[in-house]
Amino acid sequence: MQTRFILIQPSHAGNVGAAARAMKTMGFDDLVLVAPRWANVLKREETIQRASGALDVLKNARIVATLDEALTGMTHLCATAMTPRDFGPPTVAPRAHFDALLKAPDASQSGVAFLFGSERFGMANE
Repeated sequence: MQTRFILIQPSHAGNVGAAARAMKTMGFDDLVLVAPRWANVLKREETIQRASGALDVLKNARIVATLDEALTGMTHLCATAMTPRDFGPPTVAPRAHFDALLKAPDASQSGVAFLFGSERFGMANE
Protein backbone atom coordinates (compact mmCIF):
# COMPACT_ATOMS: atom_id res chain seq x y z
CA MET A 1 0.00 0.00 0.00
CA GLN A 2 1.41 3.37 -1.02
CA THR A 3 1.37 6.00 1.75
CA ARG A 4 1.63 9.75 1.14
CA PHE A 5 1.73 12.71 3.50
CA ILE A 6 0.30 15.99 2.21
CA LEU A 7 0.80 19.40 3.82
CA ILE A 8 -1.57 22.13 2.64
CA GLN A 9 -0.07 25.62 2.43
CA PRO A 10 2.66 25.08 5.01
CA SER A 11 3.78 28.45 6.34
CA HIS A 12 6.70 27.47 8.59
CA ALA A 13 9.74 26.00 6.89
CA GLY A 14 10.81 24.23 10.06
CA ASN A 15 7.54 22.31 10.16
CA VAL A 16 8.22 20.93 6.69
CA GLY A 17 11.62 19.70 7.86
CA ALA A 18 10.13 18.25 11.05
CA ALA A 19 7.46 16.43 9.05
CA ALA A 20 10.15 14.95 6.79
CA ARG A 21 12.13 13.80 9.84
CA ALA A 22 9.04 12.21 11.45
CA MET A 23 8.17 10.46 8.18
CA LYS A 24 11.69 9.07 7.83
CA THR A 25 11.61 7.80 11.41
CA MET A 26 8.43 5.84 10.60
CA GLY A 27 9.74 4.55 7.27
CA PHE A 28 7.74 6.80 4.93
CA ASP A 29 9.15 8.94 2.12
CA ASP A 30 6.31 10.35 -0.03
CA LEU A 31 5.81 14.02 0.94
CA VAL A 32 3.78 16.49 -1.13
CA LEU A 33 3.37 20.19 -0.34
CA VAL A 34 0.37 22.06 -1.71
CA ALA A 35 1.03 25.76 -2.40
CA PRO A 36 3.60 26.35 0.35
CA ARG A 37 4.32 29.87 1.58
CA TRP A 38 7.77 29.80 -0.07
CA ALA A 39 8.44 28.26 -3.47
CA ASN A 40 11.93 27.28 -2.26
CA VAL A 41 10.77 25.83 1.09
CA LEU A 42 12.53 22.50 0.45
CA LYS A 43 15.89 24.28 0.21
CA ARG A 44 15.46 26.78 3.07
CA GLU A 45 18.03 26.54 5.86
CA GLU A 46 15.39 26.03 8.59
CA THR A 47 13.77 23.20 6.63
CA ILE A 48 17.07 21.40 6.15
CA GLN A 49 18.11 21.85 9.78
CA ARG A 50 14.82 20.50 11.15
CA ALA A 51 14.86 17.56 8.71
CA SER A 52 17.97 16.27 10.55
CA GLY A 53 18.83 13.07 8.68
CA ALA A 54 15.82 13.05 6.37
CA LEU A 55 17.33 14.99 3.48
CA ASP A 56 16.35 12.14 1.14
CA VAL A 57 12.68 12.74 2.01
CA LEU A 58 13.10 16.44 1.22
CA LYS A 59 14.93 15.65 -2.01
CA ASN A 60 12.05 13.45 -3.19
CA ALA A 61 9.29 15.79 -1.96
CA ARG A 62 7.08 17.46 -4.54
CA ILE A 63 5.43 20.86 -4.61
CA VAL A 64 2.07 21.15 -6.38
CA ALA A 65 -0.46 23.93 -6.81
CA THR A 66 -3.66 22.07 -5.88
CA LEU A 67 -4.91 19.34 -3.58
CA ASP A 68 -6.20 17.41 -6.61
CA GLU A 69 -2.63 17.20 -7.93
CA ALA A 70 -1.37 16.00 -4.55
CA LEU A 71 -4.00 13.25 -4.45
CA THR A 72 -3.17 11.81 -7.88
CA GLY A 73 -2.92 8.03 -7.56
CA MET A 74 -4.42 7.88 -4.06
CA THR A 75 -7.54 5.82 -3.37
CA HIS A 76 -8.13 6.83 0.27
CA LEU A 77 -7.76 10.11 2.11
CA CYS A 78 -7.38 10.48 5.87
CA ALA A 79 -7.67 13.88 7.50
CA THR A 80 -8.49 15.21 10.92
CA ALA A 81 -10.59 18.06 12.23
CA MET A 82 -10.70 19.63 15.68
CA THR A 83 -14.48 19.63 15.87
CA PRO A 84 -17.09 17.08 14.79
CA ARG A 85 -18.95 18.00 11.63
CA ASP A 86 -22.53 17.37 10.62
CA PHE A 87 -21.72 17.30 6.91
CA GLY A 88 -19.09 15.90 4.59
CA PRO A 89 -17.66 12.41 4.41
CA PRO A 90 -18.35 10.01 7.27
CA THR A 91 -15.90 9.93 10.15
CA VAL A 92 -14.29 6.72 11.31
CA ALA A 93 -11.94 6.03 14.18
CA PRO A 94 -8.38 5.59 12.83
CA ARG A 95 -7.81 2.00 14.02
CA ALA A 96 -11.10 0.74 12.57
CA HIS A 97 -10.48 2.60 9.32
CA PHE A 98 -6.99 1.14 8.84
CA ASP A 99 -8.16 -2.39 9.70
CA ALA A 100 -10.79 -2.10 6.96
CA LEU A 101 -8.26 -0.74 4.46
CA LEU A 102 -5.82 -3.59 5.12
CA LYS A 103 -8.57 -6.19 4.69
CA ALA A 104 -9.85 -4.73 1.41
CA PRO A 105 -9.34 -7.01 -1.61
CA ASP A 106 -7.38 -4.32 -3.44
CA ALA A 107 -5.17 -3.32 -0.46
CA SER A 108 -1.91 -3.91 -2.31
CA GLN A 109 -3.07 -1.55 -5.09
CA SER A 110 -4.33 1.14 -2.73
CA GLY A 111 -2.82 4.49 -1.95
CA VAL A 112 -3.53 6.23 1.35
CA ALA A 113 -2.90 9.93 1.81
CA PHE A 114 -2.71 11.69 5.16
CA LEU A 115 -3.73 15.32 4.87
CA PHE A 116 -2.64 18.12 7.20
CA GLY A 117 -3.93 21.68 6.95
CA SER A 118 -2.05 24.92 7.25
CA GLU A 119 -0.54 25.82 10.62
CA ARG A 120 -2.33 29.15 10.46
CA PHE A 121 -5.90 28.16 9.64
CA GLY A 122 -6.24 24.38 9.29
CA MET A 123 -8.24 23.12 6.32
CA ALA A 124 -11.14 24.65 4.46
CA ASN A 125 -14.40 22.71 4.40
CA GLU A 126 -13.96 22.06 0.68
